[in-house]
Amino acid sequence: MAQFGETESLAFALASFACGLFLLERGADNFVDSAAVIAERLGVSPVLVGLLTCGAEWEELVVMVVALGQGQYPMALGNLMGSSIANVLGSFSLGLLCAQNVMVFDRSARIYSTALLGLVSAFVLALYVPAQAKWMAGIGLVVAFVFYVASVTWLISKGVLAAPEDDSDLELDSYSASDSDSDTEPTALEYNLEWDGVEDEHKGVTRSVHELQGPSCSSGASDENAGGLLPAGTMRSDERRKVHKPLRKHVSKLLFGLGSLALSGYVLAHSARTIGDGLGLSGTVTGTTILSLATTLPEKLVAVLAGSRHQQGILVANAVGSNIFLVTLCGGVLFIWGAAGHAGDTANVGGGGGETRAIFSLGEALVMWASSAALFLVVVVGGRRWMGFVLICSYVGFLCLEVIRAT
Repeated sequence: MAQFGETESLAFALASFACGLFLLERGADNFVDSAAVIAERLGVSPVLVGLLTCGAEWEELVVMVVALGQGQYPMALGNLMGSSIANVLGSFSLGLLCAQNVMVFDRSARIYSTALLGLVSAFVLALYVPAQAKWMAGIGLVVAFVFYVASVTWLISKGVLAAPEDDSDLELDSYSASDSDSDTEPTALEYNLEWDGVEDEHKGVTRSVHELQGPSCSSGASDENAGGLLPAGTMRSDERRKVHKPLRKHVSKLLFGLGSLALSGYVLAHSARTIGDGLGLSGTVTGTTILSLATTLPEKLVAVLAGSRHQQGILVANAVGSNIFLVTLCGGVLFIWGAAGHAGDTANVGGGGGETRAIFSLGEALVMWASSAALFLVVVVGGRRWMGFVLICSYVGFLCLEVIRAT
């Protein structure tokens, strides 16, 4: 009877985890989209908006903070390290595997990947900082995040760097599958992008909508217009009326997204801990395997689409932008929280021998650094399919070793 109760509890935790994951992604989409529109309406720099929405792992930050609030410091650290590894070995590798040709990366991609390698190196070293100095390491990482955003914004404004590309390009590309054979007037989608504040320019993407969509874009509205059912002026007027929503509606969506993130973060952290306990996994291993594997599923989908469509800029931005956000802002919050004593005894991570091994292993730290180094090398020499195969096999091996080590 007791065994049946444990099985039922595990099944309920799995169902809760799946629901929480869905709510997390929906909440993150609402939060990011609404924040981008509000920022554009308030006159915030489009490049800054792109940096804080395209590659930012806000959902990861929420899950980590909720885990910390529940006293699960090891799982929060494991999720951070596991997500960083998964974004490269588990997501970037899929993009390389799906690419039909050799991927040649530009100078901007090399600069971004170099910055990532340096920041990951700093994070790994900070793991071994004495417990008393953890808060200094945390503040340093948060400052590094602010400096990264400010410097990249300035370099992009000077034309030194290309803005990081967003996965919204892939959504635009999906419209081109049913394109018509002849050029048409600007479509409803283009007017929506222009008036709703989420156009490519405001997303930090350097290519135009026409380059992404091809000759034309078909939708229900454009088909009706092509058939003479609606005058062109009427379509444009409808689109303009549609996108001129009061700012309070976007604020409401933003608050709804924040609420969804908070609720889903609680559900995910609690259910992941229950699943880990049921499988006999430690908090750190639960974070590096179950939690990180699930929360990086959107990045894997983006990587597959980017690789198959040869969008190497999006492929790099997907991995590099996410990981820089993880090791700087998320890592800084993690260390500051631990130093403040909220993590209890586990705040002594890196403080010395046994305490360090109790929370994370040297192997996990080395894999995290090696994955960033591998991404840097691939960007420098060019991406090939066999490289993706090696990376994905390495990720599978890492997950297997984590489970074996925990059991």
